[in-house]
Amino acid sequence: MAWSTAQRRELAGVCGVAGLAFSFRSAVSLALLDITRDGDVQVDIAEVGKLNARGQFAYALGKLLGGAVVDAVGGLKSLLAILALLSGSFGGMALARGPGLRLTACFATSRFATAAVWTAAAVSLRSSFCHNGQAQALSIGQVAMRLGASGGSLLGGLLLSRLKTWRKLLAAYAALGAVACAALAARLARSEWEAETEPRVSGASDQSVTSVGTALKTAFKTPRLWLLFGSTTMITPTFDFVALLPQFLHDMYKLDDVSIGSLSGAFPLSAPPAILLAGTLLPALTAHGKAAALLVAQTCSAGGFFLLSRRPARSLLMPALVTIGGGSAPALSCIPPDWIMRWGGPRAGLFAGLHDVPGNLLAMFIYSQVPRLLQRGGWPMVLRHSDGSQSIPGLFESQFGRTKHDLFRQQI
Repeated sequence: MAWSTAQRRELAGVCGVAGLAFSFRSAVSLALLDITRDGDVQVDIAEVGKLNARGQFAYALGKLLGGAVVDAVGGLKSLLAILALLSGSFGGMALARGPGLRLTACFATSRFATAAVWTAAAVSLRSSFCHNGQAQALSIGQVAMRLGASGGSLLGGLLLSRLKTWRKLLAAYAALGAVACAALAARLARSEWEAETEPRVSGASDQSVTSVGTALKTAFKTPRLWLLFGSTTMITPTFDFVALLPQFLHDMYKLDDVSIGSLSGAFPLSAPPAILLAGTLLPALTAHGKAAALLVAQTCSAGGFFLLSRRPARSLLMPALVTIGGGSAPALSCIPPDWIMRWGGPRAGLFAGLHDVPGNLLAMFIYSQVPRLLQRGGWPMVLRHSDGSQSIPGLFESQFGRTKHDLFRQQI
């Protein structure tokens, strides 16, 4: 695998923008924690639970609709729109006076925009690496997003400790998003100008693209896609645990903002080495070997949740979070992205988005139940509910390896 300088530059740019966009996701969790401590706003943990549930519905909606939009307008232009939405929504939340339409709408908008980050990044990378190292490029893209999420927690915790208020934290991120949006817009304008000045290749013609309806009918009859959907559905709530983690650390351990940001950053930071290691080892394994490896990883993740539910010593928090994040990462980030990008053909963006919808609906339901679970049994009960589903994805993956490998692009 030898990438050209242009490909490396493209990979760095897409990964940088995607990582930055995903850092907003972690920062807003810290802002919600501080909102509950602001007596002037009157937002308690129950209200935050409602916000998270509504935000998760908006996230699922973004997954449902975002893929088709990304396929239509392109990956980089979609990333530009995402940065604009994130900047505007964070600025709007910073001006909210309390629970109400502004806070809910802006929070939901930020979650809607974040939902399409990976789809936009994957489609951008597919166009540049479809014939040369696509799987590796997509794995690096996944790593960049996890690093962005970790960086968002670290930077958010540091900014919150310095700025002393959630409003200034959100305003700072809104400004960062605006600067990044302007830089990406300038880059896109320059690229379009260069494309217009270059001579067009003769004989090039637009390929006909199958309709969304036909694509969905084909997907309905593809067992492998259903198995991937089932696996991701059970893993997504673990991936979204970062939204609940700051509140958990505050309630159970009474940590300061910097410590909460550091520990929250460790959760997504454990995924990159697991993704890179699995991306190297899994292709060399048989179907049964892959299923066994993923099942072991998910069992380790379940063990991390069990340990947290026992309220371990603070020194064990980092190992538990690393085990949860690293154990769940391979099944979510190694097999589905590359397969869907190859299988989906010109509709890959649509299915990359739909792939996460069931899991986000499940996470929405879990968020809506968190206040009730906290009243019944505290955080140990919440964590035991998360623990129970962690070994299931390996069963879906084992059947995925046995089913017929049929490429959607060959069917259209």
